Amino acid sequence: MLDALLAEEKIPEDYVGQIQVILCNDCEKRGTASFHWLYHKCPYCERFLESIVQLSALKLDL
Repeated sequence: MLDALLAEEKIPEDYVGQIQVILCNDCEKRGTASFHWLYHKCPYCERFLESIVQLSALKLDL
């Protein structure tokens, strides 16, 4: 359900391609996720229970 919501949502142009380092509260692994002001999906367990550790200075060219 959240995947569908995120797919439809428009991210402001300034944040497109921005990545964040996250810490999953479920599997306790660190990973990266695309910027979103509310939801971040863990790349390992694919749940939406994370804490933002760092807003990366890196920006992906999309």
